[in-house]
Amino acid sequence: MKLFNRLSAITAILLGSGLSVSAAIPSGYYDKCEGKTGQALLEALYTTITSHTTVSYKGLWDLYKTSDIDENGKIWDMYSTKRWNPGNEQCGNYTNIGDCYNREHSFPKSWFDDASPMVSDAFHIYPTDGKVNGQRSNFPFGECANGTYVASSGGVKALGRLGSSTFSGYSGTVFEPDDMYKGDFARSYFYMAACYNDRISGWSSDMLAGNSYPAFKTWAVNLLMKWTRMDEVSQKELDRQEAVYARQNNRNPFIDHPELAEYIWGNKVGTPWYSTTTATPKLTQPSDGSTIALGYAAAGIARTQKVMVKGSDIAETAYLFVSGSSALSVTPATLTPAQVNQGYNVTLTVNSATAGDIEGSLNIVCGDLTSEVTVTCTVEDGLPIYDASSISNESFMVRWVYLNDATSYTLHVKQGSEYVPGYPKSVTASTGHYEVTGLDPLTQYTFYLTSGSLTSAVKSATTADAIPYIGVLFDGTLAFETTTGTPSDAAEILLEIDNISEDITVEVDAPFQVSTDKSNWDTFTSLTTGEDRFYLRVLSAVADTYSTFITVSCDAYTNDNAEATATVTDTPAPASFIEDWEGVENPTTAVKAYSSTTFQGTACSWKVTQGGFGTTSQDKAFNKTTALRMKNSGSSIAMNENKAGGLGTVTFDVAKWPNANDASVALTLYYSTDNGSTWIEGADYTISETTSKTYTTTLNVPGEARIKFESSSSSGRWLIDNIAITNYSELGAIEELYYHSWDAFCRDSHLVVEVKEEPKHVTVYSIDGIAHISDTLEPGEHSFELAKGLYIVVVDDFSRRVVVK
Repeated sequence: MKLFNRLSAITAILLGSGLSVSAAIPSGYYDKCEGKTGQALLEALYTTITSHTTVSYKGLWDLYKTSDIDENGKIWDMYSTKRWNPGNEQCGNYTNIGDCYNREHSFPKSWFDDASPMVSDAFHIYPTDGKVNGQRSNFPFGECANGTYVASSGGVKALGRLGSSTFSGYSGTVFEPDDMYKGDFARSYFYMAACYNDRISGWSSDMLAGNSYPAFKTWAVNLLMKWTRMDEVSQKELDRQEAVYARQNNRNPFIDHPELAEYIWGNKVGTPWYSTTTATPKLTQPSDGSTIALGYAAAGIARTQKVMVKGSDIAETAYLFVSGSSALSVTPATLTPAQVNQGYNVTLTVNSATAGDIEGSLNIVCGDLTSEVTVTCTVEDGLPIYDASSISNESFMVRWVYLNDATSYTLHVKQGSEYVPGYPKSVTASTGHYEVTGLDPLTQYTFYLTSGSLTSAVKSATTADAIPYIGVLFDGTLAFETTTGTPSDAAEILLEIDNISEDITVEVDAPFQVSTDKSNWDTFTSLTTGEDRFYLRVLSAVADTYSTFITVSCDAYTNDNAEATATVTDTPAPASFIEDWEGVENPTTAVKAYSSTTFQGTACSWKVTQGGFGTTSQDKAFNKTTALRMKNSGSSIAMNENKAGGLGTVTFDVAKWPNANDASVALTLYYSTDNGSTWIEGADYTISETTSKTYTTTLNVPGEARIKFESSSSSGRWLIDNIAITNYSELGAIEELYYHSWDAFCRDSHLVVEVKEEPKHVTVYSIDGIAHISDTLEPGEHSFELAKGLYIVVVDDFSRRVVVK
């Protein structure tokens, strides 16, 4: 039974009567499915639910605030024990379990090539822990008795494990979710086969049969049917059904009528299905022929365990007794029909004076119905202790049977003959478990418990191999904006790589492009061992909105959770504001160097402080036109009126006065939205070249505004010309953080260091710590020929790894 199966009284009555578990099914919703079975029933479900409203992928975040909320208003996570704060703990970047939650395609989107509407269908996409989601990758669901868990962090534990399948019919790698959610996922898979029955034959997965019926391979049918039988529909599913139905306008039939699976894939194929069939009494828990493993008990000490007995449409008293072993007993011996229909926990007791294996049968008789269930238990002398569980690459769980004999037990953990640091240690006995952490991967340990004169058996556990993992890290959100024919700013994306030794492939959908050297752009690229960065941009000739998942993969591991979006608009008309000073009448007379005055330029009125138009050849040589010359020791030129349409991109030509004695210029671009009363810093520049250079800065300031250029008091003289300003366009650049002000990468077997706008002192180390380059580099690209290998490029407190290849 589900730990969180909080059914209302009404729902419990409906379950007991054999009717639908949902009270909100629209009248006649399943009429066209009545009287059908097998493939015909699946096709009828398709026509019933396939037409629905598509929720955007981004819209899932908002949907989760109603569809996946627990009783405390937190986001419900099916992959970990964490409960999330809605909205502000979304992934993002993550390193450990419990860092953030993302949108998990329980039916991996790579199986249907990220196609819509499946890619955002909420009935199979759940909010789950990012780290565990990354471990799951796009492996099939399955069962793996010896699977590996993501290591716990901050008290958050994984609810799922990865390993080789131990379920009959499949031997590949699978992800096994927690028992309490297996039915949820099975019914999600049945929904996908019904809702998309017209296209599922073209999807690719080890679980899929490549046809529309039965749609799943035999082993997958057996697995999913097992899960839906063992894990009944819960109140969580019922609540989620209604929340998703309110947005998508379709339903998951296997939540409304879980018995549908039996008529399509199970033991009632061939029998017509009706939503209101005559109730048939049946015992459902524990199922006939199953086994209840009680685990361990101590000789001479009774041990009890609750077992759920449940049925439907039961009208007679149920009688319970144990056979085959005098060490086993059950209470109570009878249950009323109401108790069975609603589910009742009976108590199984094992009490043996001697050690050994116990096996008997729990028998349930209810009229003509019978159920015989095997009960097993191992009785030990001393403290009963289990084999290690929840094994990860750095931890495992020790579990024991509490004997009510002491407040604490002593836990011993050894590697070989030596104790693991921190052991032996005292653990609270009544908890029944303790997690051993801080261990090494692929290492064998032994452990046992002591309490007074009692000692447990010595158990061994081998930690798992380190889990392959590739995390995709970036600043903020990957939301690009540009115009047609113009590449967007490139976003730098880092990869957090654990236990991956092969080349990594990065793929995106057009018009997105990736590159490792900012020169060769395509929809895919490869990173060799040691490389941990690439760049992403968008370039399109067509105005539209675009999105892509960034797929990083290596061998069988895939991470395709990171999403990028782009808005591409038509290229705007050329800037209507162009100040080239050619409209100034008698400039050398009207605005002598160096004046502080106002004057009418070509585009607007200007206010100059310590500047003017000179008559020397240097003044005329600048772009072969008349430039405005500004004095040293601090000077400025500001618009004396506002520009309508806001400020988009500001482009201008500037140079240091061509005199060796003049200092470099520290220049700042400001803007004002209050008629020049307050000036806001927009960008800083260092001008050290005496030849003209064009600078471009995006301000994106709406409304009426103006700009000002101002040099510092320590600056030399400078020349400025050809100031162009586009209108505000709502298009922004990728966020510029400090470490974006420089870059380093490999291009054509050379190390390239790119410096933006200000000189940077750059040091390049090889992996052995030898400094090969230590120099102050001016703005621009600088190429260095170095031997092939891994280098660390350092600027101030930031570094980048570059593989020269």
